[in-house]
Amino acid sequence: MNQGFESIVTGAPDIDSLASLAPLKPFARETLAFVDALSSSLMRSVFARKHPELAALAYWMRKANLARLEQEYNQTLGNRLWVPRGTVFHVAPANVDTIFVYSWFLALLSGNCNIVRLSSKRSEPSLLLIQSITDLLNAPEHNEIAARTLLVRYPADDEITAMFSAVADVRVIWGGDATVKQIRAIPIPPASIDIAFSNKYSMAIIHARRWLEKSEIRREQEAKAFWNDAYWFDQMACSSPRAVLWVGDKDAVEQAVNDFWGRLDDLLVNKATRFSDADYVNKLVAVDSLAMENKIQVHTGSTNNLVRVWLDEPALHIDHHCGAGLFFESRLSALDELRPLLSRTIQTISYSGWEKHEIRDFIMESPLAGIDRMVPFGQALDFSPSWDGFDLTRVFMREITVT
Repeated sequence: MNQGFESIVTGAPDIDSLASLAPLKPFARETLAFVDALSSSLMRSVFARKHPELAALAYWMRKANLARLEQEYNQTLGNRLWVPRGTVFHVAPANVDTIFVYSWFLALLSGNCNIVRLSSKRSEPSLLLIQSITDLLNAPEHNEIAARTLLVRYPADDEITAMFSAVADVRVIWGGDATVKQIRAIPIPPASIDIAFSNKYSMAIIHARRWLEKSEIRREQEAKAFWNDAYWFDQMACSSPRAVLWVGDKDAVEQAVNDFWGRLDDLLVNKATRFSDADYVNKLVAVDSLAMENKIQVHTGSTNNLVRVWLDEPALHIDHHCGAGLFFESRLSALDELRPLLSRTIQTISYSGWEKHEIRDFIMESPLAGIDRMVPFGQALDFSPSWDGFDLTRVFMREITVT
């Protein structure tokens, strides 16, 4: 323990030493070698391969993707001069306790020094990940990265957060609205900036008639893709769909509903999906509370891992949502009926039954009040440098003009 916080890596730099160290160049050789080494470590690990979120992370960090990110960076850069901002302080979320790596590595690839406050939640995937990171930071060939990295864990404490915030050129806050408000109340240097990822929620839309026209194989594939989107992280990731909106006439929707949910139910049985006892209790309470306020129809799968609440009026009812395989669903006659349902609290819409150009036309036709991403089934949890409307690679740098 040190100054009220636990430093995860033995021999890690102190705060002042880290903050005074010169940043690396964007996509420096040392950085690329470290990220690639972690990717290789996870891919080789039998234990890591048992956790899909770690497999996805390892895939995202592979050399080919790093090369693509660097190419996109150079193309965007053009003749501009971008330099790292300096020191980035990341406050990791508890609901998706491995996502800190994505923002940390984008800040690292941009050249910055980093302080990461890890979640107090200690799931098996996060422990495996942190152990792999620790092993690499202790290796001599990664000294340059270790000198610019401080991984810490501590209970909520404004004084400790203020200590780290005082040296931050960028503060990245992952968490609920209350967490964002609490940390934003703690000052940062006048020239520094905050990037906040507050409460966001997501939904899925399905074109009923086109779903029925898909081949048997394709419907099976998309049901599995939806399972990936919804059931990783127990449906609590901000990009996991909580509502499913069916687009089409009543007859087509009724047929598509029965087909889609039947396939998902079979998948859940085959995968032996299991939530905690508390999750099942919370789900029952959520449905009962919603039933007291609205006229609803409740449909339960062959197990309690799938509970659907049909609403005559489309809504997310966020206050009643607890994850663990709970879905609200409604019907829209046409895609345009989606527009009034959107707000800045909507992050991702995953879709099935539309071509990419149709989605782009829908967005460009009229400015949308909300949403940051629209992705096909199976890509809701895919992380990219653009997240919640922020281009993180760009955010972690500042521009110098020369005239």
